[in-house]
Amino acid sequence: MAFGYPHMSFIGYPVPLPCAGHSGLGLRAAVDSDSPAVLDHLRRLSAEDRRMRFCATMGAAALERHVERIGSRGGVVLLAFDGPLFETPFFRTGPVRAVAELVGTGREMELGISVDSGLRRNGIATELVETAAHVLAPRGVRIIRAYTLPGNRSFLTMASRCGAAVEAGRDEVEVTFDVGTLRRSYLRRRAGNAFLLGK
Repeated sequence: MAFGYPHMSFIGYPVPLPCAGHSGLGLRAAVDSDSPAVLDHLRRLSAEDRRMRFCATMGAAALERHVERIGSRGGVVLLAFDGPLFETPFFRTGPVRAVAELVGTGREMELGISVDSGLRRNGIATELVETAAHVLAPRGVRIIRAYTLPGNRSFLTMASRCGAAVEAGRDEVEVTFDVGTLRRSYLRRRAGNAFLLGK
């Protein structure tokens, strides 16, 4: 069972043992010290997955530039960890399994999202996007926009299920999420989790 930011699941926590594929990952906002873990996550993606994420070919140097000071760009960067969420004297944080980056100003933010290939279709991207909407709504953000390639079926399926408007062009697909819709889904999920815990 997974909980949205700033709460987390305790599947596999706090003992730093590897977890089987599940959607019970811990979510939290990124800080600068997370850059190496984010870079490891992006390096684990296949070249094709990185192309879908960035709509461009991303080599090693480009990935390194991208993650520099990831927690200080403004906007919101959420990470999903499969293991401990925070460093302690006894163990390191778990590996980053998914990243949602949202940048922009005013009423609109742009989303970039990636999930480890072995954990897709478990609802992780949906939880990240809904959680981001919950965090951004009080800041006056109304629209989350994303761009991807036509072959990114897992992302486009997730977007459609979230009620996003999908506009396919010849070489690129523009996806527009309504923050209010996402936030209501987030709150329903949190209420459902609280109900199940109360049983």
